[in-house]
Amino acid sequence: MTNGSRFCGLKVFGLDLHFTASGRGSGFAGAAWRGLMGQALFGAVCSFPEPACATCPALAACAYPKLFKPLADTALPPFWLHGWQRGHAGWSVGIRWLGAGSGFAVGEWLAALSAGGTNLSFDGAPAQLEHATAPATARRAWRRGEGWVSMPVALELTNGQPPSSACRVRFVSPLVSKHVGDPLYGALHTRLQRLVQQYGDGAELPRLAQPWRCEVLAQKAKRIPLARRMLTGTEWELELNEVHPDAWPMLRAGIELHAGGQTGMGCGQYEILAAAEP
Repeated sequence: MTNGSRFCGLKVFGLDLHFTASGRGSGFAGAAWRGLMGQALFGAVCSFPEPACATCPALAACAYPKLFKPLADTALPPFWLHGWQRGHAGWSVGIRWLGAGSGFAVGEWLAALSAGGTNLSFDGAPAQLEHATAPATARRAWRRGEGWVSMPVALELTNGQPPSSACRVRFVSPLVSKHVGDPLYGALHTRLQRLVQQYGDGAELPRLAQPWRCEVLAQKAKRIPLARRMLTGTEWELELNEVHPDAWPMLRAGIELHAGGQTGMGCGQYEILAAAEP
């Protein structure tokens, strides 16, 4: 199933994008950042004023539906946001994508985000990409005006260490899920299985009746205003005990792959922490 950087054929790459953007942002910023990035990518690859992907003769080679918005409503995009943070010099926004073959398209995308005169804005203020760094090392990987300094390497999905029998899981962005019962397992399994079927080796993930014993330590409901509706999610903190060895690789891979829905805008991101001392 896994070999450190792979999970059932999935290979994930990522960057932290550093923007000069003075907008303060309010509430959940993922939708605004995803909208800005989608605008930049569309403007860079398409000559039409609005998406007309279904009838476009260049569809097969276009990065917009391949990376950002698949044509089929049932398909998961191979790109998602992975956290963001405002600092005094601007904003840092994490991105993740599947497949080494997308590197060229991502480079074109970054160039579009850094180009002057594109009228990109965040929270009403101009936004421009300055550089990008590798998540694991914080070393420069891409610079405005230069392009790639070093090509991204696959991120670690499973660390090869023996499975942990107990841990805490803390969501750093809201989990959007329709599953009932255990807050995490159904949402995680469903997303990972769909990704493996679309972009991986097609393997059937283990469907465990008892993946772990889950205790809710804290929960906080979040309402996320979108353009046409209000989205509801929950930031959970969970304690997992008696973690099944077959569930651990899925749990570990989910740190980068996220769980649940609306992951394109960064929902469903969590971290694994050490179990509390008895």
